[in-house]
Amino acid sequence: MRLLVSCAALSALTLPAFAQQKSSSVPIYHVTVVQRTLEAVNFERHSGPTNIDMKGTVLLPNVQGKATVEVKNGYTRIDLDLKKLSAPTQFGTEFLTYVLWAITPAGRAINLGEVIPNGSDKASMHVTSPESTFGLLLTAEPYFSVQYPSDVVVAESSVRPDTVGRVEQVKAKYELLPRGQYTLNVQAAQLASAQMKAKPGVSMQEYEATVKLYQARNAVQIARADGAAEALNRAQSYLDQAEASYKRKDLKAAIDSARQAVQAASDARTVALNQKK
Repeated sequence: MRLLVSCAALSALTLPAFAQQKSSSVPIYHVTVVQRTLEAVNFERHSGPTNIDMKGTVLLPNVQGKATVEVKNGYTRIDLDLKKLSAPTQFGTEFLTYVLWAITPAGRAINLGEVIPNGSDKASMHVTSPESTFGLLLTAEPYFSVQYPSDVVVAESSVRPDTVGRVEQVKAKYELLPRGQYTLNVQAAQLASAQMKAKPGVSMQEYEATVKLYQARNAVQIARADGAAEALNRAQSYLDQAEASYKRKDLKAAIDSARQAVQAASDARTVALNQKK
């Protein structure tokens, strides 16, 4: 038996019209749900680690990898390894990173964290989940702290013949943001990331610092365009710190401050959008 989780996923050619429309007022989230199946497993009763495959979708079919999953004392450890994961900017200048999601049978999408490919298009991450029953999705996102998966699904989990775990037949839905949701009030070409240029031969830390800085710039710019200007002081302060740290080559401090700027801007945007409902 297999656990079937119905997901929302749209191709770039089937976006709903409202996702591309402009409005004179600040819009709230426009969320759509579309049926799709995803294999998932209940790992709760399994003793020891087991593997599930990660396979590319039609958007990025060459992606390959696996996730090793193990339930330990009330939490689930996930070790992810991927290859042939090319840069997310190929889907648009607003997409700067990938995010791994756990999709539960109840349809809840849990942001497990950011996945950053290196110069060889390989990526790995080690993360924990509070859930023990889920499928995995990898999506391209404008920054790491998004609350809902985008419809740019580039990879998803697939049960292997040797995957160990209890499986059930379940159908669920989860909410997914159509492409263009973050650029309803600011053109993608106007985002800071549209000016980002790859620097050959940089270290992984410098690459991560550069991407994080552009994520922070974008997050503040998007939040301001969506009506969060009055609540952006904290985010702007963190961004200023990140800019200063980056200039003096303190890359760790730049990464830390940029992450704080992204989170603060994301929170401010969420508050602003909720006030519009």
